[in-house]
Amino acid sequence: LERCQILTTETSRSSPAFKYESCDNRDKFYRHVSKGGWPFSTSAHGWPISDCTGEGLKGVLALMDSPIVMKAVKKGILKNIEPSRLYDAVNVILTLQNEDGGWATYENNRGFGWYEELNPSEVFGDIMIDYSYVECSMASMTALVEFHEKFPNHRTREIKFAIHRGKEFMKSIQREDGSWYGSWACCFCYGCWFGIEGLIKAGESPSSPAIQKCCEFLLSHQRENGGWGEDFTSCYDKDYAAHGMQSYGDGGSGVVNTAWALMALSAAKCKDVEAIKRGVKYLMKRQLDCGDWPQEGISGVFNRACGITYTAYRNVFPIWALGRCAATYGCVLDRD
Repeated sequence: LERCQILTTETSRSSPAFKYESCDNRDKFYRHVSKGGWPFSTSAHGWPISDCTGEGLKGVLALMDSPIVMKAVKKGILKNIEPSRLYDAVNVILTLQNEDGGWATYENNRGFGWYEELNPSEVFGDIMIDYSYVECSMASMTALVEFHEKFPNHRTREIKFAIHRGKEFMKSIQREDGSWYGSWACCFCYGCWFGIEGLIKAGESPSSPAIQKCCEFLLSHQRENGGWGEDFTSCYDKDYAAHGMQSYGDGGSGVVNTAWALMALSAAKCKDVEAIKRGVKYLMKRQLDCGDWPQEGISGVFNRACGITYTAYRNVFPIWALGRCAATYGCVLDRD
């Protein structure tokens, strides 16, 4: 995290790219502020991304709570990340917020939806401008929430207002059926997790209509075997896959979709404990003897039509979901 933050290390500040970070050069070359953001990969990538910056900032804040990490910093074993670098990250996030209150990926929204009529691609959809997404908005907004908890006196009014606007944006894009459309994975279980997580972190009550409606949506799609499942059709049809993960899944369910649904429901403290128990049992049943979970259908997507297999998803999210459910519901899960 320390090495990957853009234009903040001694090495990156001595590079030719740093001169383009000046106000004059940013105006001249129509560049957005980069310093303090986090990219997809290393700092050499150079392009700050809203959700990468948000998650990078949250990662640093979380490590600041670790006695082991902070002890290593004091001994000089690990490099410290000064508060000024966190302020730079916050500045990137604040400047990337769109007029609608949401956050896009790489840049602010600078156009209109009708530009898609000029889309030269025969493969990708919704690519002509950068739209605000539930995923990027959740990551950016929750980073501001967690930063404000540790640094309550830094740009207080701006941060509070940004969180309020982000919260209202997320409510505004919630579908009538209670779901959120996920643009960077398959698809509605994923979007619902980001929607619920973001709203609750921003202060929304679990009992609010928006949260309860999303819980009802997820519960309505739980399959007989206790899991949840979607396939790639959810993405390009923008409608929940009628037969779940029919191919490359297990009875229409998949471990990654199930994990996302459980993450959302447990964040909302869903009162349907039986549904949670069924989902947990499904994940436990699907775990292989080696501790791994099976690789199933495509879970990632890019611009509605490009499927991506993220092989780590099948392990990361089930472990995360099981841990969160255990922390939220405790021994209730063991009762018959």
